[in-house]
Parts: sequence; structure tokens; C-alpha cells
Amino acid sequence: MSTAILVEREGPVAKLVMNRPEKHNALRFADLDLLVEKLHELEDDDDVKVIILKGNGRSFCSGHDYNDAAKSYGLEPGSDGTKPRRPSQRSRLSRDRKLGENYKAFHFSLKPVIAQVQGVCTGAGMYLVELVDLAIAADTARFSHAEQRLGLAGNTWHLNTQILEYGPKRAREILLLGDEFDGRDAERFGAVNRSVPEADLEGTVQEWAERIAQHPRDALVTGRAMWQQAMESLGGSEQFARGYVGHTLGTNLRFEEDEFNFLRERSRSGTKNAFAQREGHYSVK
Repeated sequence: MSTAILVEREGPVAKLVMNRPEKHNALRFADLDLLVEKLHELEDDDDVKVIILKGNGRSFCSGHDYNDAAKSYGLEPGSDGTKPRRPSQRSRLSRDRKLGENYKAFHFSLKPVIAQVQGVCTGAGMYLVELVDLAIAADTARFSHAEQRLGLAGNTWHLNTQILEYGPKRAREILLLGDEFDGRDAERFGAVNRSVPEADLEGTVQEWAERIAQHPRDALVTGRAMWQQAMESLGGSEQFARGYVGHTLGTNLRFEEDEFNFLRERSRSGTKNAFAQREGHYSVK
């Protein structure tokens, strides 16, 4: 059984834990599927009132594991080095629809979810922080939408939520520039509720969870359902239906020779070097 996702229970508070610390909790597609499966199990557990989402080790979550993503999308060369056939739009849309449903599961969880954020938080990790009810970060946490520099350029799964959280201009800035910002700025921007010293992070999250757990079970679930209805009126589900199509299109672009193509550079020099080249390309000349 995979240990990439762990569940811990302590009275009415449960912890949903990403557990690949050596990879800064980068999520493989199967890990995200399992994370959502465990979320649903906690939703069905009447003893659980509130859920803490966290990552073991130095970081919360560094996003998708891009080596796994390349395999999942059928972009890896065969063992004999032959170039794979370009994936069909049908297969890409199917895979991306599943991803969109996974993100939507956190946005519409039946129970309150608090993100506990330290270290690196980017890509899929940042999506989760933006989509859950509450988030508390260490002052030293490092946030970014640097994944947008892989060709998405402001095309993401949940634009409605991002516009509501940041405001239109700030959302466009965060997505188009992909700059890194710390926990204090995350609080100022609206990405998290509080920024605290890292030594106080776990205690603060636990205190909030215990305070929330003082509410009656039915009241928490009813309040969450009403929140979902309010989000629906603001395009809560529609954004994911639109988002998976946008992700398929945004990751299947034609790149000109003078434009940075992550997959091309990855095939030439490997994943680590491709990320380094990406940062060099987007730095101010």
C-alpha cells in the first residue's frame, strides 16, 4: 500500500498528510487520486469535524511530479528511445478532467479543511491552498505560480476563485509573473489567513482546528453546504469545467524557436536542468 498519503486522527480533528518529503511532497497523479480518496473517507467519518491538510518534512507541496506527469501524458520516449506518438486530445481531456475533479473535491469538501503551509508551495500545492477553507503559513514559506512559466501564462483551473481571493489585477500579476513570495506577502495578498513564525505553525493550526471543532457536527456540514451553494452562484463548478479544457490546450502549445519549451529542454538535458533554464529564461535581462 502506498505511504505517499497518510491519515492521522485525534478526536474530532483529522490530518491528511502528503508524505514524500524527499521530493518536497511533489504529487504524482496517483498520489492526488489517493489524497482525494482519503478526503472522501474523512468526509464520511462522523467522528471527524475538521481536516488539516499538511506535508511532511521541509515543504508543504512543490506541485506535480513532472517526471510522473510526462509518463502519465504519454510523453516519455520508449525504452528503445523511440519518440512516442503525440497523445490525442481525447486522452488529454480525459486525464485533465480527472485532475479538475480532484481539485474540485477540495473546493467542495463537506467538512472544513485547513492548509498548514511551510517551505515550498507551488503549482498543485498552491492550488490546494487556494481552494480549501482556511490556510495558515509559516513566515518563511515560499509561494509561487511558477508552473505558469511552462506555457500556461495565466490559464489555470480555478480562475474564479483566484479572482475572488486576490482581486483581478493581483491575480493576473501572480499568474503572469510567477514570482515567489513569502508567508507574510501571502497573508497580505489573501492567499492565506495568517502568517506565523514557523515554530508556531503547527500549534496555531491545531488551535484553529480545535476551535472549529467546538461547533456541532451538523452545523459544520450545513454551513459548508451553504458555502458551496454561494460558490456555485459565483461560478464555483463552472470554473473547473472550463479549467480542464484550458489545461489541455495550455499544455499542448506550439512553441517558436525563441520561446521556452520545457518539454523540449527536458528531453535534451533532464528535468532539473530544464527547470534551471526556465528560471534563466524568465529572469529580467
